[in-house]
Amino acid sequence: MLKAAAVACVVALATATATLAADSAPGRVPTVTRLVKLFLEREDALAAAMSRGDSAALAQTLSDDFELRTGARAAAPVPRAEFIAAAERTRPPARPVGRMAVHELGSVAIVSFVQGEDARTAIFVVDVWRQDAADWKLVVRYASPAGASDFAIPGAGHAQPEIPKKY
Repeated sequence: MLKAAAVACVVALATATATLAADSAPGRVPTVTRLVKLFLEREDALAAAMSRGDSAALAQTLSDDFELRTGARAAAPVPRAEFIAAAERTRPPARPVGRMAVHELGSVAIVSFVQGEDARTAIFVVDVWRQDAADWKLVVRYASPAGASDFAIPGAGHAQPEIPKKY
């Protein structure tokens, strides 16, 4: 009986070790949720259209009442026409999107992510998308510098360690 219990423990330990090794294996491709995949594609297409200065693609993606709001100028939203003109003029480089979360609320999706990898120039973005028939339109973009993690946000409490997502 003791021998059978020891064998069972060894098998359980070997299985757990193999599972842990598979989760942390280099080169492992994480899977993402259906909504994260959908909005990663939308955000990548939006960033590509901006970097090309493609006003037609932007016009198709943005709702008629679109506006951009930034933390530094919260009371001065940038309307759709100015946003498109600025993208045509500046052609900002497409930057990688990471740490995305999507909250679907019926016909509205709230998508948050960090754009860019350099801590000094990364932007925290919250996009509000509205379903329009079978397509999604970007209604509002809130953007601010990702900033230093030691900046106090009321209600956020003290800094918590970041938990890596496993999608």
